[in-house]
Amino acid sequence: MSKRIKQSLLLIMSLLVGTVIGLSMLSTANARRMNYTRATPVKSRGIWYSRRPYVHYEKLIIRKHAVTWYQKDKRSEAWKKTRHLQNKQLFVLHDKLKVGKHQKAIFGFYSANQDDADFNYLTTKRIKGKKVRVMKNVNGGTFYHSWKRVR
Repeated sequence: MSKRIKQSLLLIMSLLVGTVIGLSMLSTANARRMNYTRATPVKSRGIWYSRRPYVHYEKLIIRKHAVTWYQKDKRSEAWKKTRHLQNKQLFVLHDKLKVGKHQKAIFGFYSANQDDADFNYLTTKRIKGKKVRVMKNVNGGTFYHSWKRVR
């Protein structure tokens, strides 16, 4: 009886150790693939505008080491700052996303304890026959450099 208990305990311990090793390898593989920096991507810098249907407008100001979010109701004139990350508060996560046959370089702006996914990628969109640079949000939003494209 004691031999069976020892064998059972040994089996359970080996399963636990194998699971821990497997999970640690998986997390280190993900950590190698995702790349954090403090500086924003060069092509994403500037002022970006977006519109949420029937609700409000959004403005996103991206500088080298700071990102600021603003919102504005359709009827109001003033922009209200909703969030600001800079220097040590700002983490920029870089990753790759496969869209169809192409791979897109995506990036997200995070604070230290934030855990929700909010990634963006840069692309072009054809508007009235012209190619325009846009920043697409993975959650569905589209940001434009020009305020007139949003209105």
